Amino acid sequence: MPTNPVFTPVDGSGNVIGASGSPTSVTVTNTAAVNIANSPTVFTVVQPPTAQYTEAAQSRTSAGNTATQTWTSNVSQVIVGVNVTAFTGGTNVVIGLQQQDANGVWQTIGSSSPITAVGAATFSVGAGMATGAVIVSGGSYRLTWTLTGTFSALTFQLSVQGR
Repeated sequence: MPTNPVFTPVDGSGNVIGASGSPTSVTVTNTAAVNIANSPTVFTVVQPPTAQYTEAAQSRTSAGNTATQTWTSNVSQVIVGVNVTAFTGGTNVVIGLQQQDANGVWQTIGSSSPITAVGAATFSVGAGMATGAVIVSGGSYRLTWTLTGTFSALTFQLSVQGR
């Protein structure tokens, strides 16, 4: 007679979840999870990130913004990536994430620290993030950049991933 398999959740160190002295919850990514009734274990299913916006590196020497984009219907957290490949002259560049409010006004919901050299930077926005602004699923957003000083060469690319 076949027996039913037993699922024993363990954390990254191999400790049984819910056992004395171990965590009582686990986050499961890209996997279906079942919350068993009357169990002290809580499962959270996290959807994988999806690309919201990406572009090739572009030369820019004045402030500006991307074209208007639309959030996918299920996004609540995003990470904005910046990759600066050329930086000569000027002092810094700040990347912002804006979203339109109900009146059609662009509101900044997050921004990078001033970027002062070639390299990569990120910032995150959304539920549970350091910048916990509400992302309006299906709403409009755009990326902005503000430059300080006069640049002779400034090339960067932007991306947004969300889940």
